Amino acid sequence: MANQKNFFYDYFDGQIIKEETQGYKLFKVMLISLVSVFGVFCYLAGFCNLAVCLLLILGMTWNFYVKLESKLSIVFCVIVSSIYFMFACYYRLYAHAIMYMGLYIPFQMFATTKQYYGGSFVQIKKMMNDGTQIVFVSLAVFASVLLYMFNIGFGGRFEALDSISAGCLISSAILRNERYYDYYYYRIVGLVLSICLWIVAAIEYNNFSLAVIAVMYLSYFIFDFVTNIEQKRTYENEYMQIVQKYKDKENEKRAEEKVKAYKKSKEKAGAK
Repeated sequence: MANQKNFFYDYFDGQIIKEETQGYKLFKVMLISLVSVFGVFCYLAGFCNLAVCLLLILGMTWNFYVKLESKLSIVFCVIVSSIYFMFACYYRLYAHAIMYMGLYIPFQMFATTKQYYGGSFVQIKKMMNDGTQIVFVSLAVFASVLLYMFNIGFGGRFEALDSISAGCLISSAILRNERYYDYYYYRIVGLVLSICLWIVAAIEYNNFSLAVIAVMYLSYFIFDFVTNIEQKRTYENEYMQIVQKYKDKENEKRAEEKVKAYKKSKEKAGAK
């Protein structure tokens, strides 16, 4: 089973998968439309300010539609990161502030020099082996501890939740850059913790605007979860088609050998 799993990921190392299905495109449109309407409603109702509304809508557009290697993604990244940085610093969530300004913007600029996409999916590479897993788990722990110490030193709020969520998201960003499928697992953990972080902040500061930021992370979580399933399903379908073709060729080869053996036996019988 393990060998089959390794073969599956090794075979698709660097391969570009098919274009998005119509169902997946419809899902993206529905998700961004629903959350955008929610953001505009909150702004018009006075539940959040314009900056939070823009952060929600532009953040989703950047994550859902703008290709990672396009120049336009830099514009979205700088705007979203700047707004997010402002809020994170104001509410003393320094780990997230550092992550957006110190990591996401440089990574986004670097990403424009690489080729990531086939259709609108990130290319898969392969599953991490045991050694790589240890490296990236250690990286997540190290980043979390470092950010936690920074938070403590500068009087951050919700230090542990802020630091651990940022540590997981930092590791997931590096994994995505290296095209490892395990990116999803680190990112989903980081997103769940980020949702909790902004909900806790919203309750602590009694500010509904911060709950809207939690909704942004919730939309990221839903998007990544569905994309993970859709991407793997597409790869598995292609993989099974390849396996079936291989089986058909093997069966055809065996059938030809049986026909040859039958003809030889007939020839020998006729010679007698």
